[in-house]
This record gives sequence, structure tokens and C-alpha cells, in this order.
Amino acid sequence: MATKNMAYDHPTYTTVRSKDFAIAAGSGAQQVPKFLAFSNEIVKSVTLKPQTASTSADIASLIQISGTTTTTYALGTTGSAATVFSNYLPGSAANLIQGDTYYVVKGTDATLTLAGTMEVVTAPLANVTA
Repeated sequence: MATKNMAYDHPTYTTVRSKDFAIAAGSGAQQVPKFLAFSNEIVKSVTLKPQTASTSADIASLIQISGTTTTTYALGTTGSAATVFSNYLPGSAANLIQGDTYYVVKGTDATLTLAGTMEVVTAPLANVTA
């Protein structure tokens, strides 16, 4: 297999993929699903919805591990009611390079559980495996 890049408007670069995950109750230190960037990628948005109401609003963050560098991007406050959802747009901060690990964590509310999805697109002209 070889790597190649294609025209900026190739479907590889215009197709948005979603990565679904869930975050269990407990502090932000518990195990959460992690994703690996197979190519240079852009996280377009993160949507979170409480599955179990919490005692208070909680903070959500996007974590990016690139080599030995860990960067935390605060996304915002997630509501405490199970009937609301929050959509966050990380902007240019969420540009990933091939091999980066990335995931979402919540704050310290002990009862909040979350369902979430990230919209991810391959960066234009990024190398992909052919």
C-alpha cells in the first residue's frame, strides 16, 4: 500500500464522518473512548447529550495527544438536564495530525452520563492510504 493525496474536492476530503461515544458517570478521570487520527483530520463539532441528569452543569473538554504533547481545549458547559444537548465548534484549534490521539472528557460531576458524537473530516490534501 502507498500513500497519496488527491484534489482538494475529492470525496475523501469532503465527506464528514461521525465518531460516536459514551462517557460514564464519575469524575473526568474515568476511561473514555479514544480515537486515532489515520490522517490529518479536523474535528468540526462535538455534540453531547446527557443520558442521566446530573446534580449540576459540567465542563466538557477535547483532549489531543500529539507525540509527547497533550493539549486540552475547553469546549464549554454541558447542561444538567437529560432533555438538552450541547453542540460545540472547536474551530481551528482541533486540527489533528496523523497519529494523534483525541477524545472528550467531562468534568467532575459524579452522576452525569453523556452520549456524544464528533464530526470529523480529513484535511484537504492530506495523505491517505491508497
